Amino acid sequence: METHVYNESFRRFEPKKKVCLFCKTKALNSSMEDNCFSSVYNIQNRTNIVVYRNVKFNEVKIGIPRCSKCCSVHSMAKISSYVTVFVGVLLVFIIPIYLAVQFDLGTIGMIFLVILMFGLVYLAVLAVEKAILSTYDVISEKDGAMKEPLVREFLRNGWSLDRPTA
Repeated sequence: METHVYNESFRRFEPKKKVCLFCKTKALNSSMEDNCFSSVYNIQNRTNIVVYRNVKFNEVKIGIPRCSKCCSVHSMAKISSYVTVFVGVLLVFIIPIYLAVQFDLGTIGMIFLVILMFGLVYLAVLAVEKAILSTYDVISEKDGAMKEPLVREFLRNGWSLDRPTA
């Protein structure tokens, strides 16, 4: 905990260190909002009854030092992923309908094409994000979170990076 300070008003651990963990340049961050805040979760209570499911959990945000360049690269990667998903969803419906009408594929052929297009869109989103991050030589937010010692300590104590679902 000596590497972080708990901020009561924002309910998060803010890093004391200023050296970026995401790029190899080890640049200093200029503002607290440039940091990446990764959430970790701990399940308190899980209820599974036949018709009712509920999960109660704690969430803690842990700050990971990040320079402004890495912050803008992560924002650009996220926006590019959203644009890719938007264009991909449009293509999921346009291309299969066009091919089904053009080649008289029928219902089964159209369903197969829609499933294939969803898979291609998923792969495109991953490829776009990976290409942007590798172009600027920056690691992903999740990989950066795994490098942070406080996050690893929480994970060793039973916490998770994935939000619990009922």
